[in-house]
Amino acid sequence: MSKNGRNRHKTRGAGGPGTHASAPRSLSAVRADRAVDALTPAFVRWFEEVSPGSAVAALECLEPIKAVLGRYMDTTAAADVTSLEPFGLSVAVSDEILAALDAADDLAGAAAAEIGGSTHFVVHSVGAFVEFLVETGRWSGSADQLAAVMDFLDTTAEADGGGGLIDVPEIPDDAALAAFSGLPLIRRATALLEWIGEGKPVTATGALRLRDIEAAAACVGVAVKGGTKRSGSPLPGTAGSAGPVPTVRSMYEVPLLAKLWNALEAAEQIKITSTKVVPSADSGVFLAGGPSERLQELVFFVDEFLNTAVLGWDPAQPWEGTVSGLQASLLLAAATSDPPEKARVLAAPDNAPPAERAMAGLLTGVAMGRLEELAELGLLTIDTHFRVPPPLIRCIANVFDDDWVLADLGIGQVPDDADVDLTEFEPGGVGPTEHNPADPETTFPAPALAAVRDAPRTAETPILQLKITLNDSQPAIWRRVLVPAGMPLPQLHQVIQAVFGWQDYHLHEFRVGGVRGTAYAPVNPDGDNDFYGEASRDESTARVGELLPAAGSSMGYTYDFGDNWVLAVKAEKILAADAGQLPRCTAGRGMAPAEDSGGTWGWANIVQAVNDPHHEGHQEYREWLGMLPGDTLDPKAFDLDEANQDLAGFTF
Repeated sequence: MSKNGRNRHKTRGAGGPGTHASAPRSLSAVRADRAVDALTPAFVRWFEEVSPGSAVAALECLEPIKAVLGRYMDTTAAADVTSLEPFGLSVAVSDEILAALDAADDLAGAAAAEIGGSTHFVVHSVGAFVEFLVETGRWSGSADQLAAVMDFLDTTAEADGGGGLIDVPEIPDDAALAAFSGLPLIRRATALLEWIGEGKPVTATGALRLRDIEAAAACVGVAVKGGTKRSGSPLPGTAGSAGPVPTVRSMYEVPLLAKLWNALEAAEQIKITSTKVVPSADSGVFLAGGPSERLQELVFFVDEFLNTAVLGWDPAQPWEGTVSGLQASLLLAAATSDPPEKARVLAAPDNAPPAERAMAGLLTGVAMGRLEELAELGLLTIDTHFRVPPPLIRCIANVFDDDWVLADLGIGQVPDDADVDLTEFEPGGVGPTEHNPADPETTFPAPALAAVRDAPRTAETPILQLKITLNDSQPAIWRRVLVPAGMPLPQLHQVIQAVFGWQDYHLHEFRVGGVRGTAYAPVNPDGDNDFYGEASRDESTARVGELLPAAGSSMGYTYDFGDNWVLAVKAEKILAADAGQLPRCTAGRGMAPAEDSGGTWGWANIVQAVNDPHHEGHQEYREWLGMLPGDTLDPKAFDLDEANQDLAGFTF
């Protein structure tokens, strides 16, 4: 079984095995339910350690676990669920899968496909339960029992893994290990792990301190330096710039470093505490473990890197989802025996409808750039065709060959009750073609461009001149920006983050009508608010011009409910449309406080400390801000060109 079955249940839909109707419950099944119920809180906590916010997925796993253990206790007369006898468990798993298939025979259409097509969920759920028992010290059986149980689950999972879009070739472990260990991606991850050593300090948000960014970035092949003021050329994705070394204000401005960092954490190679990052127990196996164990760790890490690099897109930016869909489609096609031709991919925008060609060309270009970054890391080869190296096809299958992942990206089967008009890729290319469900050759549907196509600003859209002032700042810290009146609030939030130099680490809200007025905030994908107390409205449903309809109208914006940065957003003027860049910053005053600096009072104390050599916190705060000898901090400074540089990548 692949490492940590918890990660296999992030995107499963409802209604899988274990939830179908069954015969009246036996006494053994009731006993199994009670035994599992007693372990449920610990199981959910264990599950969420890897996937924060995945309590629902953990509870979904418990349904087939209870069903299997009920059958197990019924046939073996076992007294507990922490010591599982291999033969009895294999019979119970098989019986539950057969019962699910029988239920599918009595149903039709999507309901049958849902049950019959996801029986592997039973195996992965039981595997996760066994891992939970072992990792939390609750396994009470012998080592031989555990080895036999894991061998059965591994074998069953592999046998049940067919039916996807791609066939995974059988590669001998020694050849696979040589291929994985030689990847540039693994070499860079290894260098970063070795640099972390026994541990490195981190900020309150879990990011590396500014003074450590240069060394960490060098481990992954990127030349940068950390500092409070950005300079130099734009950052490439995976290699150092040929020009001046750029200065970054956060490790997250170094894309490859951020992706590797997130993947190492997701793959359980590092653990981030409130003050430092430390290697996990598994990191020793990753670096120099036995062949079989090390291969498993490397495969799991590549899976998590692909998850981060391709699927880790921002839902607030719909075009990112489109690019992720393009990447996933091409990677899946590149893992088949008929890989896509590069020329056809590049020519795909020419086949799009005239009104969509410019956008299709832009999105294809972005996707190509990201695929080239994967190629630099050894995960893909690009010549006349796109090809995934055979040993890595298993990772493409692990990450992308899943109905729910593909549906989330808009490139797979959508549930029958969804009102979606699909288009598809031509085999081996990214050109949109008419959807034909009867044609088995059209297997890679294209993401819809509607979310991006409907967004462009028209020439008639009014422009709002906003003055955004940080409350309680002395002297006042403010920015003046021009934005389209039709800009949704999530995009205004991003504009404020950019012009104040913040990194969107924390929660935020807009509020109209004072402290007792209406609040607008993000909602999570399940439709629940991110805040406690009175429900806020979904900010994505409101536009700036609706809340600031006239000159003189205003609203509040709060960021980071710990430091509590409260800003007043006032509409100064309503202007006619112009041809200039939007959004655009036209003026400002004062250096914005650094993230996690403790509110206006805390920031004032930091400013005083870094400029006063006799202050007790002088050196500590200078290091925290990444300041070099001779650097000074001017709280009145504001760089208009830098603010607009940060806004240049915005498209509204």
